[in-house]
Amino acid sequence: MPRSLFWLALLCHVVLALGYARTTPSFEGPDESDHYAYAWHVGNARSLPLAPALVAARGLPQTDGTPLAHHPPLYYALLGAALVASGRNDTVFGPRINPAFGAPEQASWHLKYLHGSGQGDSTLQLLRQISVLLGAITLFCVHRLGLALCPTQPRIADLAALLVACLPMFSFLHGVLNNDVLATVLATATTLALVRVLQADTVRLRHGAWLGTLLGLSLLTKLTTLFLLPLAGVVFVVVLMRQRRNGGAAAVVRSGLLALAIAAALSGWWFVRNAQLYGDPLALAVHDLAFQPIPPELRWAWWSGTFLPDVFVSLLGCFGWFSLRPHPLLVGIGIGGTAIALLGLALALRTHERRGEAPCAPRAPWLLLLALLLVFAGAAKFNWTAPQPQARLLFPAIGPAAVLLAAGLVRASTGLRWRRKLLVLPIVTACLVYSHWFRPAFAPQLAPAPANHRALTGGIVPTHTNTPPTIVWQQPLPTSPASTPPVLHWRDDGAPAGTRYSLYAFDGNGRVWLASHEWGGDGLVLSGDRAELPAPAWGLLPVGVDLSFVLRRVPTTAEEDPAKMPRSAPLPFRRQ
Repeated sequence: MPRSLFWLALLCHVVLALGYARTTPSFEGPDESDHYAYAWHVGNARSLPLAPALVAARGLPQTDGTPLAHHPPLYYALLGAALVASGRNDTVFGPRINPAFGAPEQASWHLKYLHGSGQGDSTLQLLRQISVLLGAITLFCVHRLGLALCPTQPRIADLAALLVACLPMFSFLHGVLNNDVLATVLATATTLALVRVLQADTVRLRHGAWLGTLLGLSLLTKLTTLFLLPLAGVVFVVVLMRQRRNGGAAAVVRSGLLALAIAAALSGWWFVRNAQLYGDPLALAVHDLAFQPIPPELRWAWWSGTFLPDVFVSLLGCFGWFSLRPHPLLVGIGIGGTAIALLGLALALRTHERRGEAPCAPRAPWLLLLALLLVFAGAAKFNWTAPQPQARLLFPAIGPAAVLLAAGLVRASTGLRWRRKLLVLPIVTACLVYSHWFRPAFAPQLAPAPANHRALTGGIVPTHTNTPPTIVWQQPLPTSPASTPPVLHWRDDGAPAGTRYSLYAFDGNGRVWLASHEWGGDGLVLSGDRAELPAPAWGLLPVGVDLSFVLRRVPTTAEEDPAKMPRSAPLPFRRQ
């Protein structure tokens, strides 16, 4: 029996995903800044955020909302827990838009933000490692899915894992922050659990318990996993009809009801919360506010002329904020390889294998095909009204797709003595895409930021730093709650002329409510020795909460660490 190539696939994934994680500039993953905002809110505020429109309607501080608040919270709870565990839950972020973004005549047009050499993004790197780890778990699940469906052809499982590991978009997405990485893990694991139910001689309660847990966690991660509910329903109906012949129908029903109960117990509260807050269990109306809707008369033209070609091309790698499309040669390789795989799969499904050779067709191919159909239908329906032709919407079905394509390629290469050497092709292709296509386009020096810019700044709460206070407050603030922005007066002996300051506000629990320089750029930076709190900063502060102000110098060079800059002692304040 040939040695398993799973470890080669795992090595390829770790090397490629870590490469993307290390070299992708801060927040240059799709919606990465918004994903960080959600995770930071959970870790910093220890609560779930609200949609910005709801925050405005209730008159709450802007810091109570995030753009992705309508997304289920599990992924962000995972990142938030990592921030708390590492003591970095006060690390605020403040990316600055690159004015050349989207202008093809500019060298930096693929970069959405400006980047500096001293931005200190170790916190972001820590969280990106979670994406790398989740990708490794997905690979394991894909491999196990291949072994479960093609037990006599382990090379299919190996190739399926290798295809996923070398898919450029998979590697890129698992090198940045995105809730699709957890949705992909859970969807693949749930599909594998459904295969186990389908293959079980007797369906037991443990099958239902495990399946219900995975379903509940999936629904708490992203709505792209909703396809698992009808997929599970079909599997249980098939198993129920089969078990009726041998008297096992009652066990199937008990297991299915247990799975449903556990899934509802884990995730049902989220949909109830959405209904209470937004009048919509799925909160789709909140999502739609962020996108210009497609006019009804243009939907078919958009869907057939843009969505269909773009969504499949982007599977190969649409990098950054979808600004760098795959090289035409890569598209050609992808189309050619897929065509060969589909031809081989058709042959495997329609013909008997030669005597003495294990069959290449997966067991229960209908399950894999149904998963693909349901995921694609969900993405297509989503793009019928909102323009998002993104491959990551299809990633929850990456396991079934990889097994089917691998089975087809194994069947198509039957009889080739040197077919094992062909495994080097996806590896070389993935490495070339990373080194010669992605990295040159996303070199951070193409969009240099001011020397004082930091994408992330930590150490805001004084307990997180050993730097003694050297900036002295000249007068206390009103002891009674204030209804107008206060005037701040301080003394900073030895400060160079033109020194600028960032004002931070946090409560007794360490929650950061204000980071003026990071959140406001030059518009909220204080200077001199006296300043009234700017109105935009005043609007970020909560009413009736005991706060503390800390003033800290803004760095002037790329080498200076913001957390080690001169600062003040905390100054108590309460807004009325």
